[in-house]
Amino acid sequence: MLYSGDKPNPDLRPFVDAHLESRPFDPDSDAYQVPEFTRSIRTNKNSHIYSMHAYHLGKKPVDAIEAYIRHYTERGDLVLDPFCGSGGTALAALMNGRKAVAIDASPAATFITRFYLSRCDPDDLERRFSSLCAKVAVEMEYLYRTTCHRCGSPGTIHYLIYSNVYECPECGRHTTYFEAALRRPAACPACGTAITPYLGTRGSEPVAVNFTCSGRCIPKRTLRSVLGSREERLAFQRIDLARIAEIDKEPVAYPYPQQFMMNVHDSAVPWGDEWRPSRNFRRVADLFTVRNLRALGAFMQAAGRDEDLRAVITSGMFAVSRKAQHLSGGGGYIPGNWALPPMSKQRNVLESLTTVFRRIVKAKRTLNKWVVTQDARISTQSAVSLSEIPSGSVDYIFTDPPYGGAVQYGELNFVWESWLGLNTDWHHHEIIVNNTRNRSLEDWAGMMFQAISECFRVLKPGRWLSLCYHDGSSLTWRHVQDIMSRAGFVTQDSNEATVIDTGSNTYNQRVADKLVKRDLVINFRKPEKYESRNAAYEAGIEEFHEIAVSIITAYLSAHPGSTKDRIYDHVVNVLVRRGCMRRHNFEKLLNRVAFTNRGHAWFLKESVL
Repeated sequence: MLYSGDKPNPDLRPFVDAHLESRPFDPDSDAYQVPEFTRSIRTNKNSHIYSMHAYHLGKKPVDAIEAYIRHYTERGDLVLDPFCGSGGTALAALMNGRKAVAIDASPAATFITRFYLSRCDPDDLERRFSSLCAKVAVEMEYLYRTTCHRCGSPGTIHYLIYSNVYECPECGRHTTYFEAALRRPAACPACGTAITPYLGTRGSEPVAVNFTCSGRCIPKRTLRSVLGSREERLAFQRIDLARIAEIDKEPVAYPYPQQFMMNVHDSAVPWGDEWRPSRNFRRVADLFTVRNLRALGAFMQAAGRDEDLRAVITSGMFAVSRKAQHLSGGGGYIPGNWALPPMSKQRNVLESLTTVFRRIVKAKRTLNKWVVTQDARISTQSAVSLSEIPSGSVDYIFTDPPYGGAVQYGELNFVWESWLGLNTDWHHHEIIVNNTRNRSLEDWAGMMFQAISECFRVLKPGRWLSLCYHDGSSLTWRHVQDIMSRAGFVTQDSNEATVIDTGSNTYNQRVADKLVKRDLVINFRKPEKYESRNAAYEAGIEEFHEIAVSIITAYLSAHPGSTKDRIYDHVVNVLVRRGCMRRHNFEKLLNRVAFTNRGHAWFLKESVL
């Protein structure tokens, strides 16, 4: 059984036992001697496989993980990822003839992993999707029909623009961001005062519709808005606003999630760390306009229990939600948080899911050629206990664990899990830093230690664990260092940071002076039975500063003109490997080096201070 839904996989233990039976392991005669993988990888996220299903920030391209798996393992070896996310490690393993165990506490994560790993006939998937679209065709025509104001012919809506309304802090006039954005920068049309999304909204309202006329109008596709000609403005009120009011007052005839976000019913308190006044949707359904809520409900009901079709729908779900931003050049949505844009694009759900499906079926055709085995098990469970995996049975671990509180997986996955009817009780044992749920960094570190200790137990002696991590907090890195050491793992000294660089940073990373722009990978090894472990080292604060300064100085001497983020990668890599990471202010250390050595050839550029 590849996948068992939102429960632990009962076939996990038999699967691993069968692996051990077919490939018995004797530590006394084991000849495994593989050196550390030390090559940085530059790749990108621009593949149909990567984007087959939407997940959150930090998902690693499969080709990067493949390089590690090919280096550390042989065909038939067993690869584990205890924090599998959307299943990249397991997929990379299967593409290279390895066996895989993929574990995650989130049922949304394992549901998406199943979609990546499971074989299906792409032609049959196309037939099923066509049948799905046919079942909802009448409802889609009803929901997205309009009338052309130029010739009176029927039209098909491609999207509507909804805009936040703001009160001008100077003159008090209420204005939509759609109207304010006519100026650069956005400003009140009455007095010219700057209008920003940080002012606090006074609601949201529809301001424009983009549709195609079925008559003889040229051009056929047009935008009708509240800022158009008098004829367009009147038509927008008469046709579009009236149609929205009609749909909004009709009951939604299809099942849809009734849950409050994170099951928090009290509207006076935040439902999570992702909550903001600007993100104040209280129920899952509030994330969608009534029109698109109804469309999604129709699709999900028509899909029934077909897990592949349900995966297609969830893959396109955020693109048809209020997260979808309207930009002059198109739009998308920002993954990894619940930020709602000042102008959202209510897309035609049928058109959006069709676009998503084209990408998915292309990926499935590729995967049918590249995936050479189906030897995998997916289990929905916490990584703090891997009791169904025998000790010393795993050949390699590649994992990308939760980065403290940087990505709130439980809060972000809640919408998918609600639509899919999955159990969300896992929030009670999520490994996360979350102030709303009183989960501290110490709580995170304690549970991470349990999970890493389990990884140490199940890994064969002499084998490797590659930890892919992305965090700008020295305190969190200190915890990572201590967790790995206490669990029993050892590292090798290395002066070169090994990273996975996708070259596609977030907007904030591109425009701001951020420390972390790549994923640092540190390889840890489980020592042999009689091998000595790394000695613990606790430097005093002054000694630590001297050590860190010497590391920065040596790196800049060898790499003059390096940017701050690359220096940070190097410093973290060296300090964690040496076991002497302490909480510190990296900016102050960097300034200390720069101002002490002003005038030298490797002097740090002012632009990166």
